[in-house]
Amino acid sequence: MIYGDLVARVDFNMTRESAFSYRCNACKRCCRNKAIRVNPYEILRLARRLGLSTTDFIARHTEAGGTVLRSRDDGNCGFLGEHGCSVHSDRPLACRLYPLARWVSPEGEESFGHLAPHPHSEGVYGAAATVEAYLDQQDVAPLFAMSERYGALYARMLEALETIDPLEIERKPERRTAVDEQPAGSVASSWLDIDGTLADEPPLDDLAMAVSRHIEAIEACIEQLRREAGAAGQPQPISGTTGP
Repeated sequence: MIYGDLVARVDFNMTRESAFSYRCNACKRCCRNKAIRVNPYEILRLARRLGLSTTDFIARHTEAGGTVLRSRDDGNCGFLGEHGCSVHSDRPLACRLYPLARWVSPEGEESFGHLAPHPHSEGVYGAAATVEAYLDQQDVAPLFAMSERYGALYARMLEALETIDPLEIERKPERRTAVDEQPAGSVASSWLDIDGTLADEPPLDDLAMAVSRHIEAIEACIEQLRREAGAAGQPQPISGTTGP
């Protein structure tokens, strides 16, 4: 499947102080025909809500190598129920931000923009509050924090890959396409799977602890790859590594 990049069409011309308000009227049209990307923390939250390991959650509820929530044949999100989102309190960041999108520049500067609404959306847009107030209402701070931790980890992974095999960075677009084309339920990288990565430990219900252990395990693996490449004295090709 080819997943469109909605963010590429967004004008990021808003800050947290910008006037903005939005009232959802539960028309559920925003829960259709969307590719909701998820990171390991979001997978962990949803898995624990459903009483699953992250391994089982990825197999049952994701596509695109474990990076996108699975949709039904009619295009609806797999978690869309009769009365709306069935996992609402643990919904991913993309769902919480809607109808906004967020961009953070390489220099760390944050901006926001409007996503194009469904033509028949019943949501009500306004300017009665601010972007900041909307973010607080959607309780995005914990997900922003985890997204930043995994973003920093991903940057370290890319740096390590470039050191070990400079050609690996050039393969990134090709690998991204290959991930999106993987069958539903498959996992592009074992590093997406927190419980799988921490297989020697019992599943942790403390989500923050699970994330910390997960990141530590990946960083240890990165260091091991660096040492092995250094001992070999030459670049080593990396197979099956796509990042978390």
